[in-house]
Amino acid sequence: MAAHDRGTPRVLFVNHVGGISGAENSLLTLVRHLDRRRFQAAAAVPAGPLASEFAELALPVSLMPELRLSRPRNPWQALAGALRLRGWAGKLAIAAQELGCDLVAANSLTAGIAAAMRVGRRLPVVWHARDLRAPERTVRWLVPRTARICAISACVADALIELHPRARERTALIYNGVDTALFRPERPREQVRGELGVPADGIVIGTVGQLVPWKRQDLFLEAAAHIVAHMPRAWFLVVGADLFGEHADYVAELRELAASLSLGNRVIFAGFREDIASVMAAMDLMLHCAEQEPLGRSLMEAMSLGVPCVAGASHGPAEIIEDGVSGILVPPGDGEAMAARVVELLGRPGGAGRMGAAARRRIDEVFSAERMARLTEDLYEEALARTGR
Repeated sequence: MAAHDRGTPRVLFVNHVGGISGAENSLLTLVRHLDRRRFQAAAAVPAGPLASEFAELALPVSLMPELRLSRPRNPWQALAGALRLRGWAGKLAIAAQELGCDLVAANSLTAGIAAAMRVGRRLPVVWHARDLRAPERTVRWLVPRTARICAISACVADALIELHPRARERTALIYNGVDTALFRPERPREQVRGELGVPADGIVIGTVGQLVPWKRQDLFLEAAAHIVAHMPRAWFLVVGADLFGEHADYVAELRELAASLSLGNRVIFAGFREDIASVMAAMDLMLHCAEQEPLGRSLMEAMSLGVPCVAGASHGPAEIIEDGVSGILVPPGDGEAMAARVVELLGRPGGAGRMGAAARRRIDEVFSAERMARLTEDLYEEALARTGR
């Protein structure tokens, strides 16, 4: 067991996959800003990029198998999934004991279920709730078995309370934060645009997110067709990939749609990028088309770089953006309306620059990494006090 100051509680951060997407980036930001005088940290995660990041932070890491659960199609699949979950939960309990942890912070619904099954019998569990579409039966089982719940947005908190009234007394709203000192472009804007094949006089409109249907990159392409009719110098950047290999058909449909809309080489499918800050900073505007977005980390990151954003006026984006001040909100699902607002903003002299500056201020004031970390530490202390630890 790794030695640590027994006067300082140790939090075990748990994630069920080893890759890094939005939820994992938010977790890493939290851990980097954790006040080590209040909490020590350890991790139980599968081998992969996330474990490597924790190791670079000199934190003790217990390597777990990857645990991806899908809706069972028959009783045999249900039984197999239950056995995998139970086995994973047992390994997690062993890791928590070996690492001498006092509290478990589950970074996903799957991790929360596993933690509550075994570790929750002796340690408080804090569930970081990041989803809007969690199954009702699962939420109703998990809520009473948590000491506290950290909801990343008001819409996520409301969804939990609707499914289980007892969530109200356990849930705190703590927005994800952006580390603006760390999340900075590493290469000049002109260099990145040149690498992407964008001409010097091009106007770059981008979207960033996993290539999954609910992110609505198809709507982005439909809006692009309207935009290019009014802005012949517009180029469109689709950044992201099907990280878990579950939506190959959707990815193929996106490429077919771009061709059918006669967008030609004006659409650049950039794939997954490690240099996402540099790519975002090369954009003139971000257009975020996701439906039922729990929060919208890519929006926050773009805004932190001073990139103006247009998004659907619902759920997480409506909590991030002050319409007409730090961004523009439009009716969700309306590609033509989105296109019209993009054309109007980019055609207004100085408008995009002023909105980008306001967006950066908004992130500094409400969505900073320091604010997220301090509020989360308070929540962890409440969880420990609730259980008398």
